[in-house]
Amino acid sequence: MEPRTAATDELDLHLLFFKLRARWPLFLTGLLLAGACAWLYLQTKAPVYDFRATMLLGNQSSGSKRAQELLNLLEVKDRGIKMEDEIGLISSAGMVRQVVQRLPGFQVSYYAAPNNWLNKVRLLQVRERASGSVPFRVVPDQAAAQLSGLRVQVQPLPGGKYRLTAQAKQGQLTSLPTGELVREVLDVNVDQTVRAGEPLQHPLLSLTIEPEPGVTPDPHERYYFTLNDLGSVAGDYQGRLQVRSVDHESRIIELTTKGTVPAKEKQFLDTLMSVFIAEDLREKNLTGQKTVAFLDNEIKKLSQARQQSAAALSTFRATRGVVDVNAQSTAGIQQAAGLELERSRLTSQRSYYQNLLGQLRADRTVTAAAAAGVPDGVLSSLILQLADLSNQKAGLVVNASVNNPLVTVLDERIRTTKSSLEQNLASMIHNMDIQLADMGGQLGRVRADMSRMPENERELAVLKGKSDFNDKNYNFLVEKRAEAAITLATNSTDKKVIDAAAMSSAGPSAPRPMFVGLVAMLVGLMGPLGLALLLDKANRRIQSKEDLVRVTDIPMLGVVAHGNKQERADMLRNPKGPIAESFRSIRVNLQYLSAGLDKKVLGVTSSVPGEGKSFCAVNLAAELAHSGRRVALVETDLRRPTVASYFDLDRDAPGLAAYLANLEPLGRCLRASGIPNLDVLICGAIPPNPTELLESPRMAGLLEQLRAEYDYVLLDTPPVGYVSEYFVLLRYLDANIYVVRQNYTDRSLIAQINELYAEGKIKHVYMIINDMHFSKTYEYRYKKNAYAYGYS
Repeated sequence: MEPRTAATDELDLHLLFFKLRARWPLFLTGLLLAGACAWLYLQTKAPVYDFRATMLLGNQSSGSKRAQELLNLLEVKDRGIKMEDEIGLISSAGMVRQVVQRLPGFQVSYYAAPNNWLNKVRLLQVRERASGSVPFRVVPDQAAAQLSGLRVQVQPLPGGKYRLTAQAKQGQLTSLPTGELVREVLDVNVDQTVRAGEPLQHPLLSLTIEPEPGVTPDPHERYYFTLNDLGSVAGDYQGRLQVRSVDHESRIIELTTKGTVPAKEKQFLDTLMSVFIAEDLREKNLTGQKTVAFLDNEIKKLSQARQQSAAALSTFRATRGVVDVNAQSTAGIQQAAGLELERSRLTSQRSYYQNLLGQLRADRTVTAAAAAGVPDGVLSSLILQLADLSNQKAGLVVNASVNNPLVTVLDERIRTTKSSLEQNLASMIHNMDIQLADMGGQLGRVRADMSRMPENERELAVLKGKSDFNDKNYNFLVEKRAEAAITLATNSTDKKVIDAAAMSSAGPSAPRPMFVGLVAMLVGLMGPLGLALLLDKANRRIQSKEDLVRVTDIPMLGVVAHGNKQERADMLRNPKGPIAESFRSIRVNLQYLSAGLDKKVLGVTSSVPGEGKSFCAVNLAAELAHSGRRVALVETDLRRPTVASYFDLDRDAPGLAAYLANLEPLGRCLRASGIPNLDVLICGAIPPNPTELLESPRMAGLLEQLRAEYDYVLLDTPPVGYVSEYFVLLRYLDANIYVVRQNYTDRSLIAQINELYAEGKIKHVYMIINDMHFSKTYEYRYKKNAYAYGYS
């Protein structure tokens, strides 16, 4: 085999092209079907509009610096912002439900369907309309359970009436404001007429229909509405809402959604941003209000204690006549008060540390605000680090699974930091216990010194110390309360809308007619292409000369063009046209390939009947005779003879069978064909024993005699695959012509002649492809030009 070249590849491409071109009805059908599906898709698919809005998230610092320090002191949550947390919050189910609750109009969806043939076959072309664009408005009863999620047809009637109809095998009664399922309903059948403005009382529907001012019913449209519960609407919008950060370093987020009603999508996004900002301000104000309430409560309790201590001091002075204490007593009182304050501070700090340690051991989250009450720099740093790591993990888990490698790394860092923090807290608590014990001893010694004072001075010192302590605490809390009030008054949100919701493009984003048309065209071509290639792969018949070359190494003698019945019948009388040119080419090739043979006895055979071996034998004999050679055509297919019909001879006249049976002499059996230089020996009457006749010595003698008298002797032999007569005649043949027919001969039938050729049992074999439709092969362009040149 010759190596494949670029030319071979080119021919293969042409072969593929012409094979596919023969399947043009398949491609036309595919394009028509794909085009029809694309048109139907565009007619039934509602236009979808994309909406976009942007808003800025600030750093969440507000109020004065002193007020902010107070909030930190009271363990207010960390004000530092994390973009992932904010994105998760604004797109959360709770936030979307709040938005939907503020949009009661979303409880009703309105639809219109044109009265065209599509909707008569099935309700396919239905479009949702905005409220106010249909000739009625539905006001559902919020207290009653309603039939939700089912399309109800509304037919306007004369006299301000409306007919409501709905049918379904199953439905749901739900509470629209809460989304709670009340019960399932089977075999829904609603057919009710109601007057405009009057409430409809039905077991499945409780509502009022009011006419929409300025909108008249269109007689060419049908109208519908659907009642939607809170849960389904919120779930639908949460599924379509997309929130992302514009840039990694930016605090601007982008909110997008898409839907079939532009007004509802814009209203949803604008309301979502408004609710998110209001919720942020409410949270900030709630923290400030809790702080003020806490300080008011503490001030109230201290005010009572302050009044009581002042009254007790005043009463003691009046009754005992002691106005003041001496310097020694004063020093003792101040030292005792200082120790009490320090012990109170240490006790409070220890309680704080103990509570913090309990939170860590209970695996509860520790916020950065917890560091505000920690004077120790190491502890404060560890708390801030732990809070930051926890926030990072919370933000990452929003968009990643718990098995994410980054989450695993953060978990390990959190564990290590928490362990260090626990150890430091335990050490600090132990140190404070030692300090408190030492301070208790000092306080005991001071009190022992004070006990040696005169009784009146000692009692006066105690009362005065308690009064001074209450005064100092009261003044401190009043000051802090003022700062908290300033914080609450100056609270403001740091979030703001940058771009209100607007359509992302001038028109709908889907469906796109150009894109749908392109996809339909590709599908309409690729589908038939795949089917054509599959059919071609599954087709085991010889389709072209290349197919034959792939399954055999036997040389190719030529190709016989396809012709209609009339052209094939006129071949012998008028040898012009593509078929005649085919046999002329075969005759030239045959003379070239058999130039070394002394005499030419040629056998023409095929695999099975119907491949055209007799037609090829007759026309090749005629072409050889036209070229000036004396030719004898012998019909040795004694089972299915057909040669007589080509020459208008009597098929029952004496022929080869009679001669071999020694019933007639050769002179009476061999006849002129009507074509110069061509004589024909037909079969004649069909004999009962063809094999015995062909094996007889008379057959060998006949061929020797004809070989001596003619330039070519052509034998129309039986098919190779059916009977054994061909192998009987094989020893007499100088060359063998094997005929296959395009789109008829199975490739597997070539195996027998290949085996004989490979084993050397048959030599000088040549292939002819008969009935070739050149318009279905790449050879068409060359053959067409050649025939036009010769016969135009």
